[in-house]
Amino acid sequence: MTNKKGMSAVGAGAIGAVVGAAVGAAAVVLSDEKNREAISKEFNKVKKEGQQMYSDVKGKVEDIASEAQGKAEETVAQGEKKVEAVKEAIKK
Repeated sequence: MTNKKGMSAVGAGAIGAVVGAAVGAAAVVLSDEKNREAISKEFNKVKKEGQQMYSDVKGKVEDIASEAQGKAEETVAQGEKKVEAVKEAIKK
């Protein structure tokens, strides 16, 4: 029998069994202190790597933004000089 969302009772039961088995396996693994410590160490390692990646990317983005700002300011200054030159030419 299929419900309104297209899932059969057997399919839902099978998914529930798989999720239940995974939760049970995780509970067994985490019940051992050595496993908890290993998982904690690995988590901290991955966390540090993620923080380093974030820092690296942030630095690169800041460098690019700074360079773009410098180029924009230079372009504006050149444009202002050209406007002043045109104003002076019109006055003559």
